[in-house]
Formats: sequence, C-alpha cells, structure tokens
Amino acid sequence: MRSKIIYHALCSFILLILIKGVRAQDHLIGPTLSYQFQKGSIVKTGAYFAFPFIGDHILRADATANFTWTQKKFAVIPEAAITYYPQTYVLTPFVRTEVTPYTVTPKLGVSLATLLDLDFGYGFSINDKKNYRPMKGFAVSLRFSIPLNYRLNM
Repeated sequence: MRSKIIYHALCSFILLILIKGVRAQDHLIGPTLSYQFQKGSIVKTGAYFAFPFIGDHILRADATANFTWTQKKFAVIPEAAITYYPQTYVLTPFVRTEVTPYTVTPKLGVSLATLLDLDFGYGFSINDKKNYRPMKGFAVSLRFSIPLNYRLNM
C-alpha cells in the first residue's frame, strides 16, 4: 500500500513540474508502442508528452500499460517514465527512468529523432508482485513514438 502511494505521488509531482513551463505549440504529444525484454516479453502501449527544456534539450513524460505473459500468467502493469534528450540531432543519446509499482529501471539509449528509441538498462526491484518472481534484471527496449501534433515548417 505504501509503495502505491509513493508511486502515485512521484508520478503527479513529475507531471506538475513538466507541465509548468509549457507554452502553446512547444510540445509533442502522441501514442507510443514498444517491446521490452526483462525476464520475459513485455508489450507496452501508452501516451507521451515531450517539450523543449533549456534550449535544444527535451524532456519527455510517458504513461504506459505493460502487457506481459510471464510465469504462465497474464499481467497488466502501469508504468510512468521520464526521458531526457540532451540535444535534438537526428541520432541522439538519451537517459530514461521507468517506474512501476514493482521496479525502478534506469536506462541509456539512442534515439532516431525521438521517433524510434533503443535503450538498455537494469530494473531494480522495489516491491514484489503477488504470486510472481521478482521483476528485476537487465532490460532492452525498442520504442516507436508517433507525434500527433507535429507540423512541418516550410
């Protein structure tokens, strides 16, 4: 119970910080779909919100649902993530942290124009899911993001 309260408070705090400085047309929003391998296959779907932060730097917040079939059981696990892109080149490195009620997973990766991300990290267990092995360990992800409000300036 305590970990759920901490999880929800952390997610709310991050969203408030991110939304505070947003101006109209300075952000991207859209759906995201990804595949992750971490002690089994996980398909993630959700939405993201990204905006410029101090010049060309970008901050991004994601809220996703993780669908997994592991240990012969189906589970849906909520997740919140924050990503920092230090520059906006076509191919750019990034750092990301994903938080579920059961793990915290810091990651490093490379992004193709923030549309296609490949990342690697390690999940640290913070709570056990009832009737499951601890969800921790090495993680690799491939994520597709579709900006719904992107406009080409010509």
